[in-house]
Amino acid sequence: MPIEIRAATRADRERVLALLGAQLGEHTIRPPDDALARAVDRILDGPEFGRLFVAVRDGAIVGLAGLTFGWSFEHGGRSAWLDEVYVEPAERGGGIGAALVRAACDAAACEGAHALDLEVEAGHERAARLYERLGFEPHQRQRWMRRLQPAGPVSPATDTEYTGGCLCGSVRYRAIGAPFDVSHCHCSLCRRSTGAPFVTWATFPINAFAFTRGTAHARASTPQAVRSFCAQCGTALTFRETARPNSIDIAAGSLDAPQLLRPLDHTYTASMLPWLRFADTLPRYEHVNPSEVDCPADDARR
Repeated sequence: MPIEIRAATRADRERVLALLGAQLGEHTIRPPDDALARAVDRILDGPEFGRLFVAVRDGAIVGLAGLTFGWSFEHGGRSAWLDEVYVEPAERGGGIGAALVRAACDAAACEGAHALDLEVEAGHERAARLYERLGFEPHQRQRWMRRLQPAGPVSPATDTEYTGGCLCGSVRYRAIGAPFDVSHCHCSLCRRSTGAPFVTWATFPINAFAFTRGTAHARASTPQAVRSFCAQCGTALTFRETARPNSIDIAAGSLDAPQLLRPLDHTYTASMLPWLRFADTLPRYEHVNPSEVDCPADDARR
């Protein structure tokens, strides 16, 4: 049967993860399952970060190639790194690996990359010969690596007081304690209600929140949710839904110090505007975060 090389899709996710796990296992590299899944999801949801290609024979995925994009001083601009190329052992020797590498090279060139880099471990002469045939040149270098803890905003103390309000100052509020959740929402309702491409919500227990000046106007945006805003200037302020009666979401842009927040994910990315690009590595969910829960009922800090 002929081989088809195509871009991986969401439907291929589990098979891609299995093949990547097999490839990394051959090199005694065993990243945590959730870390590998985050990396795959980032490429599937954000093609600006890289590409995943699969080789398909008779409807079954039998190989893959993954590359990521970066910026290189050596190459004078945009470059690509061929992270992994894997072909199932029973399918090796038939040109599948070469076809996957060519697809990766073409994708890198289309993205304006000046070069495509990769590494070959000692003892993998067969792979080295393949890359040499495809025009790669070896570097006499030894690769070193140090793992880093990703940096991010400092999580606030549980007694932090958040204050905020609308643009004209008619409505003010405060919330006490660390937010229960902080999420970038890309749903169309949030977009239309604010006029912004997406909205970042900080979730607090309802008992930790209070309006301190003025009265916010409330409107039911759906039968299950109520949004509040300033009736004078129109600033979006809060969101509440019946499924989470003990929680209130505050529009982060209305806070006096939104830089104190630490976003945790992107939700409703199925509705995300196609021209948005994010450099973060936060988890992305096509709809609601499946682990979303209500704030504890007895979490009263006000």
